[in-house]
Amino acid sequence: MEALEAVIQYLKGAGLSTSQIASKTHYGDADGWDVGSPAIVVRLDGGDPNLYAVMNRARIEVRTFAMGDYAAMALMDEVATAFRKAERVDQAVTGGSALIYWINPESGKSILFDPDIQMDFGLQFFEAAISVKGI
Repeated sequence: MEALEAVIQYLKGAGLSTSQIASKTHYGDADGWDVGSPAIVVRLDGGDPNLYAVMNRARIEVRTFAMGDYAAMALMDEVATAFRKAERVDQAVTGGSALIYWINPESGKSILFDPDIQMDFGLQFFEAAISVKGI
């Protein structure tokens, strides 16, 4: 969980055009996110299972929601730009800090449509190399 928290906290401090950034199962899950408002959902999607390694690699799924495919992809471009700048970043997490070595794209961008909420969203996978240090 620390790797996911590190990525989310990093994005929250990256100056993106939305502050609605979280890990959740569904867009808008009772957190006051209005359908139609831009948001970023970040989830773990596998990675290196070795919990005893100094550095772990986590596969990260990023979904960007917005009204319209252009807006969803523009938000994904912001995320990708922020991740390109993540090189040896010391990020505060609960109970300590995490060193983000890098976050690289692992797939191309996709634009999809969610029929339940009637919104476009962008989808892209990234790999993050992160070392978590306790206090």
